[in-house]
Parts: sequence; C-alpha cells; structure tokens
Amino acid sequence: MRLLLNQTLIEVANPNADVTLLQWLRECQYLTATKEGCAVGDCGACTVMIGRLVDDGIVYQSVNACIALLGSLNACHVVTLDCLQAEPLHPVQQAMVDCHASQCGFCSPGFVMSLLAWWLNTPAKVLTSAADFTSHRHSVEFALSGNLCRCTGYQPILLAADQLAPLDRSTDTLFSALGGYSHCLGTLRAMSVEQHYDRVNTYQRPQDLNQLAFIYDAMPEARLVAGATDLALDITHGLKSFKNLIDIKSVAQLQAIDEDSGTLAIGAAVSLSELETYCQAKLPCMTQLLGRFASRQVRNRGTLVGNIANSSPIADTPPLLLVLDAQLILQRGQGQRTLALADFYLDYKKTALEGGEFIHSVILPLPTAQQQVFVEKVSKRAEDDISSTCVALSVTLNNGVIAQINIACGGMAAIPKIASQTQSQLLGQVIEPSLLAQVPQWLAQDYQPIDDMRASADYRQRVTANLIVGFLKQAVA
Repeated sequence: MRLLLNQTLIEVANPNADVTLLQWLRECQYLTATKEGCAVGDCGACTVMIGRLVDDGIVYQSVNACIALLGSLNACHVVTLDCLQAEPLHPVQQAMVDCHASQCGFCSPGFVMSLLAWWLNTPAKVLTSAADFTSHRHSVEFALSGNLCRCTGYQPILLAADQLAPLDRSTDTLFSALGGYSHCLGTLRAMSVEQHYDRVNTYQRPQDLNQLAFIYDAMPEARLVAGATDLALDITHGLKSFKNLIDIKSVAQLQAIDEDSGTLAIGAAVSLSELETYCQAKLPCMTQLLGRFASRQVRNRGTLVGNIANSSPIADTPPLLLVLDAQLILQRGQGQRTLALADFYLDYKKTALEGGEFIHSVILPLPTAQQQVFVEKVSKRAEDDISSTCVALSVTLNNGVIAQINIACGGMAAIPKIASQTQSQLLGQVIEPSLLAQVPQWLAQDYQPIDDMRASADYRQRVTANLIVGFLKQAVA
C-alpha cells in the first residue's frame, strides 16, 4: 500500500491487517505528537486529518488514529500535528495559545487537529449577530464532540474557535498546500486499482463488487470491515488479532445514496457523516439522531451498514430504521436477496446472514406526508456515549385515529426490537389520556430490560414509556 504522510510519500509492504494508524505513526514513523489516550476512540487525543480523493478534489476529515486501521488508508493523505511544527505558529495553534487553551497539553494535539479540520472545511464568518454566533458555536461543538479535555476546561478552546472563525482560510499556507496533492493521490489510487487479489495480503481492498464477492468467497474466514470503528476495539482493548480483513470502502457500487420513488438506497460503504448531511432535508430525524451518534471522528469513518451488521442491542440507528420498515439487500457471490430489517436480528449478536453473505445496501422508505416520525436517544452524555434506551416511533393519524403506528427500541432487549404488543393495542385508537395511561403495562409485555452500569431496568421501562406517551402527545398537538 502507498500513502502520503504529511509531505512524504510512503510505501508499506504488506502491513498486518490489525495494525492501527496510531501504532504505526508512533512505533514505525516515530511521530509522537499524536497521543494515545483511551485507545477506543473516545477521548480524541489521537486525532489526525485524513484526506481522500473525491472526484477531482480532496476531502479532509478528522479521524481517531487509535481505531483507524493502517490498511484502510491506501491512497490517502495522513496529516498529523507534526506538519504544523514550524515557525510561525499555524493560526489554529496561535489561537490556542492566545486563549490559554492548553495546560497539560496531552489532549491539545487532538483538539488542534479537530479544530484544524473544522476550520479548513468552514467558510470564514464574522460573528456579528447572535444567530451567527449560535450557528458557529453549534458547528464547533459538533467538531469537538469527540475530544475530551482533562484539565483546561472547554471555554478557552471555544474562545480559540471564536478567534479562528473570521480568518480567511485561503491565505493559509497549509490550506493552499493541501489543495495541491490531488494529482499525487490520484496516481496512488490508480496504482491501487491495478493491483490484483493476492492471497498473501492480509488486508484486502477490493475495488468493485465482483472483486469483493470473489475475495470473500475465497476467504470466508475473513472479517468484512468498513470504518472498523468497532472491530478496532477488539484489537486495542480486547487484544485480539485478525489475520485477514476485507475492506469494502473502495467498492464503487457501495459508495452512493440513491433516491427513487420516495425510497433511499444507502450503500454499505456510505459513512455516517455522509448520511447525516444527506438526510438534513430528506429525513431530518436521522440527522438529529446521528448528531448524538458517537463523535465526528467516528462518524467520518463508521457506516450505517456497520452499525446494523454489528448487531448490538444498543446500536443507535436500528430503532429508527425499524419504524420506517427498512429492508436489507444481502449478497452472496452474484446472487442477492431482500430481507426486512425486522427479520435480520435473530438473537444477541446473531443475525440472519448466511456464510459468505454480506449486506450490500439498506433500502429505507422516506416518511409519507401524513406520517410523523420521532426518535430519542437517552444517555448520560449528550454525545460520544452509549444509550440507556433509544426509542423511535412513526405514526399516521386519520381524523384523530391512529391509522398506522410502529414503535421500536434499542437497549431494551437482546436485540433492537419492535414493541409489537404496544403497537397492536394503540392501532385504531383515538389518542386520549385513558389510552396513554395504559402504555407502561403494554410496554412491559414487549420488553424485560436488564440492570447494568448504564441504567436500571425500572429506569429504562419508565423512560421508554414516557417517551412513547410524549411522542403521541406531540403527534396530536
């Protein structure tokens, strides 16, 4: 594989499948400005910028180096804090200094890189009105949602972002330099396309659907990965070793979101950040939910299909997908089949995928004009946290009568699960206080949650029932 590391072109011969970018930077390249804090993608101390060629330009995004696999970065530009270590200070660094935004400095490299990615991707804006300031702070908080500060406090860091907001990016030498690497990455990408399947390689990067099907059929013991934001935790904390991984991110047929007749087809390689942006107008409740999903660094690499295939009972997106009657296109070899998401989850960490079969895409019907959709994630922190319960509901009213209703929850059972008993009791009824008062007892027939470190079973039941009642009250408001 070949990549551009800051200003240096590097070729890595057959990297082990489970080597992380952070491990390679610190132990092989001796670039120690990028720190290891948590090794699970929660603290942001290891944040770097990754540039990928999109059409004829490069898109730079913040990424957690601790859970990014080195093999996934072929034909990419990896930018670390080391490229800023020169005089004079970069505007982002200078703003951090001016606003006293660093004390111990351990988390500062990650904050600088997250701010850098935000600044380079955000047009300059003079904060002359309250609306401008609110919009600015909102975007900064999203950009920094995956960075934890251990001693300074966030206010000085936010002040540094305020100082950066009106500065013109086009005058920055780094901004100008980054735009000049398109030809280099294009050459690297063309070289990777010319490579052929080799059983010796442990990290495979198929370039199209036929290659993916062929390689997976030849290596059924391999694990499929996209962003690998969850699998990497098995490496860094679980101390597991993976000899063979197949990366789907370069498969062109899996990289698009297509809309047809009120239905979205979301490819398995589409990142959560891409989906978040796309759904702002088409499905705002999805964008709202994804704003609570992990952090910007994780969403830049993780995928919707990965969140589904991981089959976690506390995955954030399945409840919303379930109430919208999502379907999955599953593929094995050249054959495909369609399966309702409601039939995909069989038991804890067990799915309907057969040997050699993978998820090609998600088919997601958009809500009708009469259909109202609600979703709420309950967690101890606003972002970068795992839910205690995630509740989604879709409802259609006809002259005050519930003509259609779907309810699904995560964190309430061994799988993301539809509240079938509660739905059946509500269907065809008029929403009134006496009806809503019965929701908790119906819900108890659908779910028997557990006590754990995130919440007690009683808390989960009460909060979930309250959310369902609240959603129905909003529907008739």
